[in-house]
Amino acid sequence: MRALIFISFILFFIIAPFFVGASADRFSGGDLFENPSAVHLLGTDYLGRDMLSEILRAGSVTMFICVAATLLSLACGLTCAVLSSAMPAVPGTILARSMDALNSIPSLIIAFVLIAAFGSRTASLILIITVVEFTRAYRSLKAPVVQIFAEPFVELSRIRGEGFAYLVTRDIWPNIRPYAAVELVNRFVACLMFLSAISLLGIGVQPPATDWGTLIKLNATGLLLNSIAPLIPGIFILTASLLALFAASDASRQLDFSKS
Repeated sequence: MRALIFISFILFFIIAPFFVGASADRFSGGDLFENPSAVHLLGTDYLGRDMLSEILRAGSVTMFICVAATLLSLACGLTCAVLSSAMPAVPGTILARSMDALNSIPSLIIAFVLIAAFGSRTASLILIITVVEFTRAYRSLKAPVVQIFAEPFVELSRIRGEGFAYLVTRDIWPNIRPYAAVELVNRFVACLMFLSAISLLGIGVQPPATDWGTLIKLNATGLLLNSIAPLIPGIFILTASLLALFAASDASRQLDFSKS
């Protein structure tokens, strides 16, 4: 049930801009940092635009980038975990140590270098977040993958002469799916926090496009005017994170139940 609520939350924000009437650069006629009212339910931003409309548009960008980066990072991390476990000792060790070395580099340094090289376009941000997060997914999935490879049924498949594709699709994937589901939600939260952080620093999503982190940065001066505009995007970031963690807790309980 919690997972369904979380998925509905994501889908709502992805399609929300289609239901917003005003364009992103159109003023709503309100004053700067106007308080919530019947006309502007969440008040106005630093340009006098309706804050609710801006939240919906920014939420679409945020959800698209985070979902894409989450799926790619999980796919890359799981692939590397399977390969490093299936390879012979020397190649597998080299791949594992390479993942550890990449994981040891501070995330912001990776972001600064890659953004300087590729810019802050949507595709570039998805790539950058994937590079940062897929090593974390690898570390989380490596142990269960090694454990599954050590199971007798996998050894039996090898004795029968089954190929690598058979092992992955018939033996590894059905048993790694619960772990992958938990890691998928955890990576989403990590991607959301990292995207918001780099946007808040001014190197993430660039205007006129906005995400929730960019909205916090652009409306930060509202704190001096007792406006809630800078706080509203943070509330949505917190809500998305909590919904994701609740969904992860459900997935964890199902994983524990399947083990028992």
